[in-house]
Amino acid sequence: MAILDFFSKKPRKKVSKKPKQEKKESPKVSDIKKETSPPVVSKGYSKEHKILIKPHFSEKFTLLGQEENKYVFEVKEKATKNEVKKSVESIYKVKVLKVNTLRAPQKTKRWRAQKSIKKGNKKMIVTLQEGQKIELGI
Repeated sequence: MAILDFFSKKPRKKVSKKPKQEKKESPKVSDIKKETSPPVVSKGYSKEHKILIKPHFSEKFTLLGQEENKYVFEVKEKATKNEVKKSVESIYKVKVLKVNTLRAPQKTKRWRAQKSIKKGNKKMIVTLQEGQKIELGI
């Protein structure tokens, strides 16, 4: 009749094989001093470095940098003018007067019967104050 006892509605007691362990008390947040904890160091790059992808080099933009004090950077697609201005000022330690946006369109490429899309990119033209420079290694 052990099989029928399995389906009965009588509650059965659970037998634990291991003895219960006492819970360790963790220190409260208020007890921990903030001064003793080590400073938080972020791994990788800061937000400013993640917005700028790379400086863009071409003959036209090199002349802009020499004559009109303008520099061109490829940036993330969702970057705004204010974010780019703050990141250039913090990374290169210069004063930015103006930021212009330039979007390159997507292009379709064909090879035999296959079509593919070359993704467009976003560039920002940054105008600096007179007398200031960015050394890009040109």
